[in-house]
Amino acid sequence: MIRTLKLTIAYDGTGFAGWQRQVRGRTELRTIQGELTRVLRAILRERVTIIGSGRTDAGVHALAQAAHVRTRSAISCAKALGSVNALLPADIAVLTLEEAAPGFHAQFHAVSKRYRYRIFIGQVVPPFIRPYVLHVRAPLNITRMRREASGLAGRHDFKGFVRASSRKGSTVRRILDARLVRRGQELILEVEGSGFLHMMVRSIAGTLLDVGRGRLPEGTVKQLLSAGRRELAGTTAPARGLTLVRVRYG
Repeated sequence: MIRTLKLTIAYDGTGFAGWQRQVRGRTELRTIQGELTRVLRAILRERVTIIGSGRTDAGVHALAQAAHVRTRSAISCAKALGSVNALLPADIAVLTLEEAAPGFHAQFHAVSKRYRYRIFIGQVVPPFIRPYVLHVRAPLNITRMRREASGLAGRHDFKGFVRASSRKGSTVRRILDARLVRRGQELILEVEGSGFLHMMVRSIAGTLLDVGRGRLPEGTVKQLLSAGRRELAGTTAPARGLTLVRVRYG
């Protein structure tokens, strides 16, 4: 009997080339999918493939990435969970491993994903959060940034936020929630949507920052959504500030 196992995974993306397995020449790069595949094949004793809810770029982190694997192994979920975490490197952890419906698919059945981009605006970044935030020393007009972020909600064509080389298929996405909040010395951009294009959230974060710095005029987001011209967008924010917070299923 083939079983479907659902995994919830957290990782520090600093030392990885992203989620998806990649081979450069004869060398396999260090990826989340690659590490999980290696460990799961050893535990389940068969050639399985782990499928994630989506791909995260090199350097992007996750609090709760979702994935599934199909297996003929009869190992219990509790034993598999313990064994997986015993063999994984310290920068990946499987938080939950549970039985799922036979037809469950981590990518195709996802209803929404939530991302968080962290911007540190204090003078000195505490060392224990340095790998997970973008440090911005320049003064920011947070009110303008918030107004720009509020215009993201709804169903829009986001082709202006992605490079032409990354546009495959429809660039229309639905944003369920977009907000910029201040917590102490951090500005946190939270975006939840039905799906995201390659580097889309990082482009949004960089554009908001450029509006906040005064490099781009207020109304840039609205113009990008209507005109779809990539050259109007701001810089793409670095990967280290971005974290996949959660994946929702119906």
